[in-house]
Amino acid sequence: MNALAMEQQINLYQPILGAEKRLFSARTIGSALLLLAVCLVGLSAYGSRRIGRIEHEVDEVERRETANIAMAQRVGASVRPAESMEQLEAVAKNLSADIGARLRVLDIVRRDGDSPATGFAARLEALAQRQLDGVWLTAIVVGSAEGRLAMRGAASDPKLVPAYLAGLADQPALRGVQFDRLTIRRASGAEAPAQVIFEADGPGLAPPKQELPK
Repeated sequence: MNALAMEQQINLYQPILGAEKRLFSARTIGSALLLLAVCLVGLSAYGSRRIGRIEHEVDEVERRETANIAMAQRVGASVRPAESMEQLEAVAKNLSADIGARLRVLDIVRRDGDSPATGFAARLEALAQRQLDGVWLTAIVVGSAEGRLAMRGAASDPKLVPAYLAGLADQPALRGVQFDRLTIRRASGAEAPAQVIFEADGPGLAPPKQELPK
């Protein structure tokens, strides 16, 4: 009886004592490793994307900073005078003198409009209309008052000079013109085809000095 009971007790506990203890199966471990690998890949991709975005933002900030520095340099160069105060004052004086000269010329032109028959335009038009073959003008000086005229010209024949000057009196705008001095010289070889060069000076007027060709 006791022996049978002991055998039955041993048989009752034997499956428990001989059972193999397993916390996780191979399939569960494999799935966990696969999930871990997927998570690591996802984290790596996310990190790379975030790093790329940060690098792009840094590049954009650097580009804007470079543009701001260049703009500041240009503004500073435009504000900062490149010339000294003395040079700027000299430039201002030259501009004032130029403006004054232009205003005087404008005033003369306006006064010339009051006498269209004998003004600057009328006298120049008369000289243009009075043409003689073999005679040409190289310099003209017109005074503000009526009758003031000086000129320099050339002629292929010395006899043409008196005829040209006499013909100027036929122009209404030149009838009051008077010449104080008349000079005629022989032309040089470099001034060909002219044979003579003449200058006619009006009251207080003379054509600009001519540099003789070498």
